[in-house]
Amino acid sequence: MEKILIADDVPANIKMLGEMLRGQYEILVATNGEKAVKLACQCSPDLVLMDVMMPEMDGFTACGLLKSAQETSGIPVIFITASNEEDDIVKGFTSGGVDYITKPFNPTELHARIKTHLEIKNSRESLKQYSRTLETVNNELNEKNALLAKALEQITRMASTDHLTGLWNRIHMMEKCREEEVRFKRKKRPFCFAMCDIDHFKKFNDTYGHECGDHVLRSISAILKQSVREQDVASRWGGEEFLLLLSESGVEGAQAVAGRIRQQIAGSALSYNNVYLSVTMTIGVAAYDQEDGIAGSIRNADLALYEGKNGGRDRIAVYKKAP
Repeated sequence: MEKILIADDVPANIKMLGEMLRGQYEILVATNGEKAVKLACQCSPDLVLMDVMMPEMDGFTACGLLKSAQETSGIPVIFITASNEEDDIVKGFTSGGVDYITKPFNPTELHARIKTHLEIKNSRESLKQYSRTLETVNNELNEKNALLAKALEQITRMASTDHLTGLWNRIHMMEKCREEEVRFKRKKRPFCFAMCDIDHFKKFNDTYGHECGDHVLRSISAILKQSVREQDVASRWGGEEFLLLLSESGVEGAQAVAGRIRQQIAGSALSYNNVYLSVTMTIGVAAYDQEDGIAGSIRNADLALYEGKNGGRDRIAVYKKAP
């Protein structure tokens, strides 16, 4: 049952209002504004019928206190008074009242106004609860979306990464090559490919086992990651072959990067099970050729690689297009 607080210093008014409302609402009574504020804080009534003129604290002051406190600010206050002065009516609404009823009371009007403001209050509370529910659901959705985005990022990364070395795989490399080709057509900035192959890699597998071969691949991949610039792309192309995409770089710059990588690998102190491993790499460099396209330019780097292999390995070879 909804609770209504009657605040009035005249017992006859309290009795009359109580008889009008009893049976439909639980009635609470306060004989001045101060007691009304205290009782409202303690009992949280659904509505307050507040007399304007009361001793110690008038209804306007009491209403202002109720509206200023968070726990009672949502309680509707209807002023009841014998005065129908416009200034008093304005003051009532200014202090936070929702309605103004003059004495003597019309029971039908009183019930109608009480019912209206209780319905408004309940609707507001329902909307607040609905808003809180939506906020909770929205927060949960945001959390789930964040988890899904993270999972998708992980899946995408896994689909684009070589599981053994952690380098980008061939699929991702081709995507980056196409992006670089579009950039080249727009800005005409050159880029190069470097095809890298570990010399005599088979001997590591045959002599020390495939785990040793995997160790070499991971170690070389770490060196490649550290040796390229942020805008470059290092990928495992297949087996012991690696392909580097050197963005906005001419042949001379690509040759310098390849030479630095070759020296770092040759000077690396790799070992496996306390056995020193002498590892070298041959690298073929080719500039992107718009006529040959991506596939043809990579093939050119591969041709340069085999030229380096045939020339004795552990060296850099640059593709030169036939005139």
